[in-house]
Amino acid sequence: MQHSYDVIVAGAGISGFAAAIGARQAGASVLLLDKRPSAGGTAVYALTPVLSGWPYPQRGGGVADMLKNYLEQRNQLIWRNDNGNTEEDALQAAMMDMLQSAGVEMLFDAELIKAAAADRRIASITVKHGGEELELRAKNFVDATGDAVLTQLSGAETVIPPPELSMTKTLMFKIRNIKSFDKPSIKARFKKKTFPFAIQTEFMGTRLLRDDEIIVNLSAVTGNAADPDDHARMYKELTAQIPVIVEWLKKEFPEFAQIEVSKIASIMGVRYSRSIVGRRQLDMLDIQSPQPPPEPVGLCGHYIGGHYVDSYDAPWGHDIPGKPAIPYGALRSKNIDNLAACGRIIDVDPRVVSAVRLCVSCMASGQAAGIAAALDMPEYAVLKQELIKQNCLFEPQK
Repeated sequence: MQHSYDVIVAGAGISGFAAAIGARQAGASVLLLDKRPSAGGTAVYALTPVLSGWPYPQRGGGVADMLKNYLEQRNQLIWRNDNGNTEEDALQAAMMDMLQSAGVEMLFDAELIKAAAADRRIASITVKHGGEELELRAKNFVDATGDAVLTQLSGAETVIPPPELSMTKTLMFKIRNIKSFDKPSIKARFKKKTFPFAIQTEFMGTRLLRDDEIIVNLSAVTGNAADPDDHARMYKELTAQIPVIVEWLKKEFPEFAQIEVSKIASIMGVRYSRSIVGRRQLDMLDIQSPQPPPEPVGLCGHYIGGHYVDSYDAPWGHDIPGKPAIPYGALRSKNIDNLAACGRIIDVDPRVVSAVRLCVSCMASGQAAGIAAALDMPEYAVLKQELIKQNCLFEPQK
């Protein structure tokens, strides 16, 4: 492999995937790297292969629509409650195939350990791969790590929200042998029962492609996922919750009487841990305004405030009216000129992170960050032309 690129994208989750393809479509040479064995990130390894947050019915623009079309053409996507549901293996294979077809070079099992920065620029990064340390150089970098790891290693400013604003963490698991799945009925009955873990006040579970199997999103803990010790503590608590939840479901719901666990996620689902300090924050006023912020690069999801720390609904939670947008400045590091960020780590008021952390909005910010990196972090007018060329949706459609 070569060791110098136009763009290096750190993190091969759903936002990094979109960043790499966006950068390649803009003509850049791209390396996508990740500490895990393949692309997929949270969507694959945390068992959340649900494409949600579409700004318009089954339409998100750019890479999001490309991925949707790829899966639909292979009968690997089904629409449930406005979400595009697939299976984690199908999503992983689709992402890998699309990256390869786009000409993205990939490096997996590569842990990011250093970033050499001076004069407001990252010169190189170092990853540990196969027992060796590799130094990799690029003109521009994209942080798609989900925890702002590259930004932190570069010495740029980051923010860790207080636990009460960082949302709950979960360990997803699949159950099978379900007799029936009337979700509205289950949700209504759930509210009348006493769940073993009081923090969880909503039934959350969804079918993917199989009718007799669902993904369960009921385990929940709070804490600082950016702290390795607290991360380990939360993971241990979540694994202990699963057998308790399964036995409770068997007892309380006749349709779940014969269920068994078919799979447990290999990583904890973290909704928010650390974000960059950018050049403009996406804040509550942006979400509430009928007008998009200056220099929009992607559209937000439909709600804010879910998965609060002592119940599902946060005090500020509500559906989002209109089509708020992500500003270009939220992707640009305040301190490092050749670094952009995407996904849940962009500069955002913690209260509104739900608007940018779902798969479709992550792909929107990822594609925009990748394009910006490929074009050497241009003025917005230049970026906008490439966003249009790549069929991105970044302004409300009339």
